[in-house]
Amino acid sequence: MLALMFQVGADRVAVDVRRVREVVPRVRLIPASRAPDWLSGVFVYRGRVVPVVDLHRLAGFGECPPHLSSRIILVPYPSGTDQLVGLLATQVAEIRELSLGPASTTAKTGYGPPQADGNGTLRLLDPDRLLAQVDLSSVAPQPESEL
Repeated sequence: MLALMFQVGADRVAVDVRRVREVVPRVRLIPASRAPDWLSGVFVYRGRVVPVVDLHRLAGFGECPPHLSSRIILVPYPSGTDQLVGLLATQVAEIRELSLGPASTTAKTGYGPPQADGNGTLRLLDPDRLLAQVDLSSVAPQPESEL
């Protein structure tokens, strides 16, 4: 599997590149009113409002550090749609071919168990399972209904 590698707290994390729409620099985010602390805010991307989830806060590691390597990973959510959600992480800089065991993730966290990859351990992230655990309805734009 070809995977995008990044850091969330102390964990090295990988996500299948087929799930990634684009990686953009960390930009100034507009705070969302009455948003949970794991929601860093929103920004406008190609004319669309995109909510950004701070993976560090969501995992209990505090705020994502403002490193030069911090990026927003854009993923479609729900999967297969044109709606996007940003995942804020740090050390987003490498794409690697991974030979790992079965990609099992827990429904509760969206992260798989730690696996050995030759450079230590890493965890696989399933964006659908992760985002199913959070409520983006107050900040994610709703699809336009057909008239």
